[in-house]
Amino acid sequence: MTQKLLEIKRKNILILAAVALIGAIAISKGILTVYTGINILAALTALVLHEVSHGLVALYFGDSTAHRAGRLSLSPKAHIDPFGTVILPLLLLLLGYPPFGYAKPVPINLAATRHRKRAELLVALAGPFTNLILAIGAGFALKVLLFSNKYQGYTSLTSSGFTATAILAYFLLFFGVVNVIYFVLNMIPLPPLDGSAILRRFVGPDRYQRIAANMKYGIPILLFVVFLFPGVFGIIFSPFEHLWLSVFVPNGIVL
Repeated sequence: MTQKLLEIKRKNILILAAVALIGAIAISKGILTVYTGINILAALTALVLHEVSHGLVALYFGDSTAHRAGRLSLSPKAHIDPFGTVILPLLLLLLGYPPFGYAKPVPINLAATRHRKRAELLVALAGPFTNLILAIGAGFALKVLLFSNKYQGYTSLTSSGFTATAILAYFLLFFGVVNVIYFVLNMIPLPPLDGSAILRRFVGPDRYQRIAANMKYGIPILLFVVFLFPGVFGIIFSPFEHLWLSVFVPNGIVL
């Protein structure tokens, strides 16, 4: 076995050990439940579809890098980032926050695309706008479910007990909200977020590269701020969450 394979094996073992430890602590504290599992599934589905959409639009413009790397797959395994997709959401759950994370970025080779400037912008925006479409679709599906005969008379999504209808309603609610969050977050026009493609169009590639170089620690700093001051997260995203809820969830219905 080569040294590189040994290093990969050790890394995977350490990751699995960290996940097992955090998961065991979460279970022992009663944090990991069926409904938190649904939250994680909804967030993971949103992440996978976000990343696949980047690759599909790149393929449309002639870049097959993501396709050749197996990143157009809907299997979560193809998109999992050990820290961002697994460890971070479990840590957030352990600290009492909603599970949230990120996936491995899809590899894109803009040099292989047709109409490069247009491709650069549309490939970047494909992810967040997929999340927006998913949020709207989940909202309409939830509204139909809540007004259906199966759900009449309930004032809580979980008051009907542990049924398929309750689970579906809960999934649609969290799926809608998490897609709203991913849309808003990724539309922030700062590197390395998807919305930075808009910034690049306005300031030009040279100035953008200087901004990107200064922002290389932006995401770690953002995560650190969220851990220290979780209220900041709510200040940014709550208005958009409340807007989605006010449109798609009838008054008086809660979790």
